[in-house]
Amino acid sequence: MSKKNNEIMKLDFYEILELPVDAEEQEIRKAYRKKALKCHPDKNPDNPAAAEEFDRLKKILEILLDAGTRRAYDKVLKGRKAAALRAREADAKTQKLRADLEARERQAQDRPHLSEEEKLRRELKRLDEEGQRLIEEELARVNKEVEEELRRGPGSVVSGAPDQPKPETVGHKVKVKWATTEDWPGYTEEQIRQVFFKWGDITALVVKQRTKKGTALIEYKTRQAADMAVQFEKGQMGKPVEVSHVTEDPPSKTKKKEETQESMKPNYDYESVAAMNQRRQEERRKLIEEILKEEGDGK
Repeated sequence: MSKKNNEIMKLDFYEILELPVDAEEQEIRKAYRKKALKCHPDKNPDNPAAAEEFDRLKKILEILLDAGTRRAYDKVLKGRKAAALRAREADAKTQKLRADLEARERQAQDRPHLSEEEKLRRELKRLDEEGQRLIEEELARVNKEVEEELRRGPGSVVSGAPDQPKPETVGHKVKVKWATTEDWPGYTEEQIRQVFFKWGDITALVVKQRTKKGTALIEYKTRQAADMAVQFEKGQMGKPVEVSHVTEDPPSKTKKKEETQESMKPNYDYESVAAMNQRRQEERRKLIEEILKEEGDGK
């Protein structure tokens, strides 16, 4: 288990979020948004502690929204609080006897069963490996609200009204690089999709894994999604990635005209669907060519 997860396990998540232990999921999401908006990196560019607090809040939300991990954490937290209470109430002699008894009980339980601490560690490890997207919706909402608040200027108040839909833009590509280790062979296509899907809709994805280095080319539906991926995504814990924009050639006037005419059609017929599929295949082919070219230049 990583050092960062060990430090997270020692915290009282409910105290940090100012919530009761039996708080509902909606209350947890609301408390997270309130805290995250205050320490968002975009609002505190000169404060490294704010970025650390923001990352810690993301991990707390991830754990509390996963039912299995939350149960394991609650048991550990309950045990710690009970132990602290017993330590305060007992005198020195009673504490010594009780500590000896608990030590023997733990030794007996550890042989056939996993301890609650070990169960929590395994849950956290599973959460890291599977790359669960438990905080995607809330993280996207926080980023959007911060962007709107910064655009309106200092002193503005984030409105509680639902966000107005923005017009769709053309796709935007980012390049992802990583290096393998002795005990980790690199990201799979599904893992890359899980890690990067939280920033926005992915329209195309190509992954190339070599012996020691891996590369992925991702096309997002919107520019905002690509920008956030480049700015914030660092990869899974212990498996860092480097994300950068891929320069795209501006679409030709003929292509723009064809896309405009296509979007004005009231219904999709067989020919329009076939044309759409053909364009998607062509885009995927271009993505493969680009990533192969990048790998060739990097030799």
